Amino acid sequence: MAQETTEITKNCPQCGAVLVKSPEDLIITCAYCGETVDVEGKKIPNHQMLPSQEGATIQANIQEFLKKNHVEEGVVIEELKAVYLPYWVVPFNSNTQYYGVLNSAVTRYRTIQSRDAQGRTVTRQVSYTVPVFRDERGSFNRGGRENCIARKHTTFYGFDKFQDSLFLDTIQPFDYQQVKKYGAEFINAEVDANEAQRDAYGRVENANRRLAASKVNKLVRCDSRIQLEYPTYVHAPLWQARFKFQEKIYKVAATGTSGTVLKAEIPLTFGRRMKNLAIGITMLLVCAYAAQWGYGLRTPDGDIETWGWILLIIGFAVMVLSFLFTSTAFRMQLEKSAKIKKQKPQKTAMNLEGA
Repeated sequence: MAQETTEITKNCPQCGAVLVKSPEDLIITCAYCGETVDVEGKKIPNHQMLPSQEGATIQANIQEFLKKNHVEEGVVIEELKAVYLPYWVVPFNSNTQYYGVLNSAVTRYRTIQSRDAQGRTVTRQVSYTVPVFRDERGSFNRGGRENCIARKHTTFYGFDKFQDSLFLDTIQPFDYQQVKKYGAEFINAEVDANEAQRDAYGRVENANRRLAASKVNKLVRCDSRIQLEYPTYVHAPLWQARFKFQEKIYKVAATGTSGTVLKAEIPLTFGRRMKNLAIGITMLLVCAYAAQWGYGLRTPDGDIETWGWILLIIGFAVMVLSFLFTSTAFRMQLEKSAKIKKQKPQKTAMNLEGA
């Protein structure tokens, strides 16, 4: 019995080169000419891409990132390549009608009579609140785009940070010549346009429901009419690098659009680990001394004075910090991630009308 193949070959309709695809691939990009077709050989219309920084810029940013993390001498970048990941950008417009309940409270007053010490009647007003529930109806229009990753299984290093940094508003027509010089790898899509639209529909519907729920205390009903346009197929660059340090290999990921390092494995040298251990032990000693001193500051009644409590709190804080240093003394590497700015919100048309 013949062994089942994991790859299926097909010829590119543009250049005739062999297209190699896995059984899960639904959209294929030719590695020789950049032609992008579906499994039936039909060209994907309006193929777009995100531009990428030059490889030299990416490498310089990686070296600067490693330098800031005390990894500089002896670093050799052995591999640096761009991987273009597939996305579907789905434009949408929606109108949502919602119905719910709003909770509020009104203040009421009641009269209370009592007698004072001389036996006279005293009258006073006492306020109290009463919960009030009222129906709330409204509608809003929302439009924008949903960006759907066109892969069902993505294991690239740094992909989680890449998703946070991705901003697909700067797309441009796909130009294979711009990326050919990088020797980039194009990842095929496992999700077609129809599935991307279904995914986008669910996301838009859920987002509309969350928005409607934020306007009432209890959402009873939410109906959305959603119109989706045909999605745009986009490739976005994620750079992958491997560097050698003291005979060991470590990984780095950077986003192609800005060249920012997203995540990196940072080796800890023996000297740095011993330094952290020394700092941790010193902080533990300082913690013990501060706690003992604070515990000894007592009033004549035997209670701990205010400054004693302050020293005890400081000692506890120093002890917690010391664990951070001592823990790194027994680790061979750390994983550092760059601070990713929140993705800019997509331009959204919204019109709120209270019923």
